[in-house]
This record gives sequence, C-alpha cells and structure tokens, in this order.
Amino acid sequence: MRAGLRAGVLGVVSAALLAGSLWGASSASGAPRPFPNIAVVFGAQHVHGVRGLVLAAARDLVVYTFTGDKRGKPGTCTGPCAAVWPPVRGIPVLARGVKIRGKFGSINGQVTFNGWPLYRFTGEKSGQNHANHSFKVVTVRT
Repeated sequence: MRAGLRAGVLGVVSAALLAGSLWGASSASGAPRPFPNIAVVFGAQHVHGVRGLVLAAARDLVVYTFTGDKRGKPGTCTGPCAAVWPPVRGIPVLARGVKIRGKFGSINGQVTFNGWPLYRFTGEKSGQNHANHSFKVVTVRT
C-alpha cells in the first residue's frame, strides 16, 4: 500500500514540475513567460543593402542588436521599445547544414549572439532590413 501511495505522490509531483517547466519562471516584471524552452532556429541569408550574410531567425526574419545594450548584460529595450522590437526568446539552434562563426547564449531567457542580446522587428517581412540608428543587423561569417 505504501509503495502505491509513494508512486502516486511522485506522479503528481512530476506532473507539477513538468507543468511548471513548460510555463517557465516569472520575468522581472512578474508576468509569466509561456513556453520559454521553444527552439529558435537560426540561419544566415543575404539581405538587400547589407554586405555579407545576416543572421536570421525562424522564417528568415532578420535579427538585430540594440545600441543601448552592453555585451554580456541583459537587454535594455523594454516597455514601449520592446513592443516594437521584442527580444528573441528561446533556445538557439542552428538550421540543418548551417555553420556560423560565433557563439549563441542566453541572458534571462533572451537569446544572445557573441554576448549581445538579440531582437526582432514586429513589422518585419522576410528578408528585409529595418536597421536604424538604434538597431543594427547582425552580420555573420560562415
């Protein structure tokens, strides 16, 4: 009887831990971050007006760095800024067959490349460059 009860308790605890890991920890603002462990697939592509290859995530969406950020530190584009330039969140994965020089990482759930927090642009269309004085495309070497 005790073994059955112990197995039942372990099953409930395991389910609770799994559910908690899927929803993730709360952010600094207290808002939950759903599914933080979703892979973000990266590749490199040519973009009109940019010399060399540009880092792209998901469906060929160009990613950017913010000039207000510091290498190795959390991203500083928050609030209204992040509404237009949201941070890239998830687990960075290279697309099959893609080789990019550099190192992916994560700071507080935000994907980084060579220590720089990455962002996307909400008005992005595949393969376009929306760099401006505050956001720069990430060029890469393969």
